[in-house]
Amino acid sequence: MSQRYRVGVVGLSGIAANRPAPEPNNILKTPSPSSHLGAYHLNPQTDVVAVCDLKTELFEKVADTWGQEFGELETYTDYRAMIERENLDIVSVVTSDHRHTDIVVEAANAGAKGIICEKPFATTVDECNRMIEACEASGTLLSIDHTNRWGPHYDVAREAIRSGSIGEVQRIVATLGGPRAMMFRNGTHLVDGVCFFADSEPQWVFAELEPGYDHYDRYLGDGGRDPVTDPAVSGYVHFRNGVRAFVNANKSQFAASFTFQVYGETAMLDVHNSRVIRRDRNNSEFLPFEAHLYTRIPACVADLIDAIENGSDLLSPAREAKKTVEILVGFLQSHARGNVRVDLPLPPGH
Repeated sequence: MSQRYRVGVVGLSGIAANRPAPEPNNILKTPSPSSHLGAYHLNPQTDVVAVCDLKTELFEKVADTWGQEFGELETYTDYRAMIERENLDIVSVVTSDHRHTDIVVEAANAGAKGIICEKPFATTVDECNRMIEACEASGTLLSIDHTNRWGPHYDVAREAIRSGSIGEVQRIVATLGGPRAMMFRNGTHLVDGVCFFADSEPQWVFAELEPGYDHYDRYLGDGGRDPVTDPAVSGYVHFRNGVRAFVNANKSQFAASFTFQVYGETAMLDVHNSRVIRRDRNNSEFLPFEAHLYTRIPACVADLIDAIENGSDLLSPAREAKKTVEILVGFLQSHARGNVRVDLPLPPGH
């Protein structure tokens, strides 16, 4: 019999608790869940037993959305009380960007086997270090929901890179457009994708923010709600293995986009959400996707359980996610200091 895991979710807005609406009597039109509660509901080894949010009206919304799918959920407005009383194996942290740290640390200290933390991992490097240290000290596995890492397009693209299909990677051009092209919102996914494909340690950066953010030297966002609080960025990342990456985010771009061009010595990859194209001097070909039972957040949950039970490596571990935070904070520092080069890793205090 498979082991079962008691789960608690902190934060119930947006991606935490949405439920896809299936078409009546047509299983082929039933979408995959895109929320934490949806992912746990899909996984046969998890039992959500408690939820927490400061907005008590969200408890009723969850009850209306999910009915009795999880049984009688215990509800809390204090995450510390939930962690102390519920003997949780897994905790999902789905709060605002800058409120992850204390929750992760408390859950690790209480003995949680695994934690899934929403992106961005944190808004300072010091916060990343504090969470990593707490989890490593307690043996808690910490996975960061950089959702695209569990997408078939990322899997196919990195397999092509690691197999040598395009030769040694030299350049990456990452493009993000549309109103949500904010550094710490969707820009987090873009920079994580650069790190995923570069497969190395970032060594130094420089950057320029969109106009109007001359003194923006640290995170001043509101958890991703208002694009005005979180600027777009044009940045450059030099990796230790020699890969050079160009990060281009533009809120006013005429069309929304999220793409990567990965240039190797002999060919390049064009990576989109729905396709990966390999191009060389003579040919262009679509790289086929395999069928996946789980993708995105459901795959994140399955990945964490596999790591707990079998000691496998997480696909999005905290130390990988820290690279993205360090790059973003480095971009802010570069802009504030006149678009200068900023060396990584950053010293304490960032």
